[in-house]
Amino acid sequence: MLHRNISVLLRAAALSVTFLTAATAAQPTFSFQVLEITDIQRGAGLAIVMRTPSGKTWLYDTGTAHPEKLSSDGWLANFNAGRDLIAPLLKKQRVTSIDGVFMSHAHYDHFGGLLWLKDNFKINQLIDCGYNFHSGDPADYLGTNKDELDHYTRVREEFRARGAYLCATAGETLKLDSDLKIEVIAPPKTYFTDPKITTRPKNDTPSHFLVNANSLALRIQFGDIVFLLPGDIQTEDIEASLMPFVDKSKLKCHILVAPGHGIHPIPKAFGEATRPEVSIASVFPRYARGIRSTKDLQALGTRTYVTGLNGNVQVVTDGKTYQVTTEREDAPTKPAPGAAK
Repeated sequence: MLHRNISVLLRAAALSVTFLTAATAAQPTFSFQVLEITDIQRGAGLAIVMRTPSGKTWLYDTGTAHPEKLSSDGWLANFNAGRDLIAPLLKKQRVTSIDGVFMSHAHYDHFGGLLWLKDNFKINQLIDCGYNFHSGDPADYLGTNKDELDHYTRVREEFRARGAYLCATAGETLKLDSDLKIEVIAPPKTYFTDPKITTRPKNDTPSHFLVNANSLALRIQFGDIVFLLPGDIQTEDIEASLMPFVDKSKLKCHILVAPGHGIHPIPKAFGEATRPEVSIASVFPRYARGIRSTKDLQALGTRTYVTGLNGNVQVVTDGKTYQVTTEREDAPTKPAPGAAK
């Protein structure tokens, strides 16, 4: 049960709002919930459940699950985020079908939950950017096993075969829900390529960083309130690929889902362009206090939430005001002293 309400009045600005109050609670609302993913010692995981005023249900990523033949239920650590986290939430909300799933990229900690959901829920549409990583060099797959990427390709083809797949790239506005304005920010149709950065760790090979770099990045707007979902794009690729490419005005937002689980630093240009009032990072408790994005975002005056500290984090908005609710009593981290307001 979500029980902790954060109700701090934000100062008026071009993209500033006051938090949702009881007086406006009767208005139609958009719910945006980032789930805390169970730590199974693989990946980090992201799953977002969105409910629109008209009752539609959209997911952005579906959390962690790794197929495991030796496990009694077929999943590593007997865990599948689709079965164990998303399905119980949808049941509580009396949701029996899913209008669509946006898939950021083809790593198991993002699409693993879909492997269970697609066989147990009616899913009307799968949307991704169509990116496929291929290499003839086995060393390029040290960061992510080729079988993992191929598995997602097969899932995509399942949806394509029944006419339930949509490929979307930068510049497209997706008219999927009359309540929402959904714009694709990245990647471009030609996709981001390797910027030949030599500072990457040896285990951060193209099957990892290039797949992350070509995450489906969305700008979702309900009324005046803007949510930015950049996927798992890493610091180097934000600097070398995203920022030179993207229309900076499309990055300004109220709510930012921290790129790459918030683990990496936030590039200065990206921080200045986004200027979020709230950020949410999806990462395990054992990483939560050490992620590098927190300090960078606090310096911008952002209120930072981390699922590993706060549990599930929900934003509910009527299109003019919003309220952030956390599952646990852990207080959100405050902006650093002297941070910009």
